[in-house]
Amino acid sequence: MKKFDELKHKSTKFIKKSLLNLTVTVDYMKSGSKNFIYANFDPMNTLILRGKQGIT
Repeated sequence: MKKFDELKHKSTKFIKKSLLNLTVTVDYMKSGSKNFIYANFDPMNTLILRGKQGIT
């Protein structure tokens, strides 16, 4: 996948460490929907989350 080409040269140890630093807060709205708030991003997390959500 072209989206993950930059991650191919990273050790899984560094990818895991990067993801462990990511913080996700879930805010429950009155309508019953959920709002996800992400913090502590680094470039590696951005690549992974964009690929997962299909965002380009």
